Amino acid sequence: MQLAMFTDYALRSLMHLGVAEGHKLTTRQIADMHDAKYNHLTKVIQWLAQEGYVLSNRGRSGGLQLAKPPGDIRIGALVRDLESKTCLVDCMLADGGTCPLSSGCGLTGALLRAQEAFFRILDDYTLQDLCETPATKRLLLRLEAS
Repeated sequence: MQLAMFTDYALRSLMHLGVAEGHKLTTRQIADMHDAKYNHLTKVIQWLAQEGYVLSNRGRSGGLQLAKPPGDIRIGALVRDLESKTCLVDCMLADGGTCPLSSGCGLTGALLRAQEAFFRILDDYTLQDLCETPATKRLLLRLEAS
């Protein structure tokens, strides 16, 4: 399973905001830190704000910050929200896709169970868990300082 770039950027953005400890960052700063396309990251940030993960304020004293404590942001819930509509294989589409086996294949059920197991493992982690290791914190802060 490969996470979509949108999900990857959402996780990275939240990790930066998690170590910022109240200091506001801008979308441009986060985009520059990851050499990401600003327009793409803007869509990610808009989604995070709409879903209540991020507060976004415009203007001179504006910027981004977490909408709730890092310990309250469950990684499994976030990734599930972003990735559960993505099908691992064509036969998992609602219409069965183009696979001639889709009407009775055991692979679909096995893949659905595997995907749910993946999300359940991530349910054990919070944003705080991802940000609290000293090495991770140093790397994130180093990116912010450059």
